[in-house]
Amino acid sequence: MRLRIFEAPTMQEALARMRAALGPEAVIVATREDAGGIRLTAAADTLEPDLDQLLARPASSPAREVVRAALHRHGLDETRCAALLAAAPNVGALDPSVLLAEALARRYRFPPDGPPPAGALLLIGPPGASKTAVVARLAAAARLAGETPEVLSADLERVGGLDQLRGLLTPLGLEPRPLGETPPVGTRRPVLVDGPGVNPFRRDEMVALSALVRRSGCEPVLVLPAGLDPEDCAELAANFQVMGVRRMITTRLDAARRLGGILAAAELGLELAMAATSPLIGKPLLPWSAAGLARLLLARAGDRPGDGP
Repeated sequence: MRLRIFEAPTMQEALARMRAALGPEAVIVATREDAGGIRLTAAADTLEPDLDQLLARPASSPAREVVRAALHRHGLDETRCAALLAAAPNVGALDPSVLLAEALARRYRFPPDGPPPAGALLLIGPPGASKTAVVARLAAAARLAGETPEVLSADLERVGGLDQLRGLLTPLGLEPRPLGETPPVGTRRPVLVDGPGVNPFRRDEMVALSALVRRSGCEPVLVLPAGLDPEDCAELAANFQVMGVRRMITTRLDAARRLGGILAAAELGLELAMAATSPLIGKPLLPWSAAGLARLLLARAGDRPGDGP
């Protein structure tokens, strides 16, 4: 019940004010006449909220179902979907992109704000992952930042590997060199090493890669193409992780529609560092973010438009 007091020179004016404020269903509780006119107290019924209903936890969340369906379309199995959704806030009315971004931020590792840390990097990954192109893009970014990186190639067994790298670096005024026996670390400028393509399921190739990582003294960074099977990616990333990999750069986002493999690799704790969104060497790598990955996953699943990592 809602009580209001109305004052007016006459009873008719007081009644008019009461009905205008409380509606025709209002009732008079008390009246009082004094020298100033009429003082009228009126009441109107109000709908009291159901507190139990307001405080009850939603039985299901439409946003969660949208996210679950999107993750399934990306090839993620129910176990991984459930683990990711378990990290999301237990709220029923969130927008799917907000819900998914919160879950990704809590479940996976993303780079901090600001430029990526400089240092000596050895780019490794499976054959055809676009490692050479990633090296060229990192070198271009260093040049734009006013630095002159030292670029080396350990991909010497592949025919034309060094020549391909040289062709990409020539517009930058850089000349790549073969990786020697002496570790390149210790210089004040960035060091970028183009590693060989390695089959992570062949023991001999992984043993040779392990020796290369130790000899180079560089941080190994995984270059992972999008569009691979999630189970293959999980095993692939786990094998490279043994080499000391803590971060990964994803490529071929423009040519892949299912990104479950990226999520399966990130599930191992690898940081989603940067992403290549175009085959053009002049287009820089972009840092991943939870919000960007959420938008991309939903866009590729057909739920809403997205705009990149």
